[in-house]
Amino acid sequence: MKILVTNDDGWGSTGIQVLESVAANFGEVWTIAPENPMSGISHQMTFERPMKFVKKASRSYSLDGTPADCVRVGLTQLETEFDWVFSGINKGANLGSDTNISGTVAAVREASLFNCPGIALSQHLKQFNKPHDWSKPSELSKRVIPLILEREIESRNWFNVNFPDTGDNDSKNVKIVETKLDPNPLPAVYQDADDGQIIYCGKYKDRVRTLGFDADVCFSGNISITIH
Repeated sequence: MKILVTNDDGWGSTGIQVLESVAANFGEVWTIAPENPMSGISHQMTFERPMKFVKKASRSYSLDGTPADCVRVGLTQLETEFDWVFSGINKGANLGSDTNISGTVAAVREASLFNCPGIALSQHLKQFNKPHDWSKPSELSKRVIPLILEREIESRNWFNVNFPDTGDNDSKNVKIVETKLDPNPLPAVYQDADDGQIIYCGKYKDRVRTLGFDADVCFSGNISITIH
């Protein structure tokens, strides 16, 4: 099996290194990832300028473009037929309405347009700027990915997986829950800044969440999976 790996945090970020290592347990790994961080870029594509495409290592490239660009280039320009696209592991959750703005998720959505199934994987962080133990999402990925790969799916299916932040607690008792996307928007909170500007200051953890949907599942300490 051949797997194309990408992300929106940029080539060489910790999350993609973890995912590359995990993916190697399931097949031959190729990587094309954005040269720079592209969080929140959604499904933007680059058409108006050339993109720098650099070979970093064997079967590993950076692209001066978006996550969706990376997938499209990988699926059409490498002369390699891929079985799956894996995107992540994102630093921060991509739950509910986040899927509309996430570059991580857009990468696997782009893959589906080319009849290649994909898995987006993200790690919820209660305190975003504090160091995180990446061994936990590595361990949880090894539990989740085989369950998805074993499923009978359509070529256009993609999956959105979010890992909970378990803190110092053991991850062995974390459940895997297939659920639905939470329909609630993120908090629309803004503050005035200098010179007539405004800045977003909504708190991610304070988002409204529907009982049993993906945000609630993840915030409650379990792995959420949605299928599309």
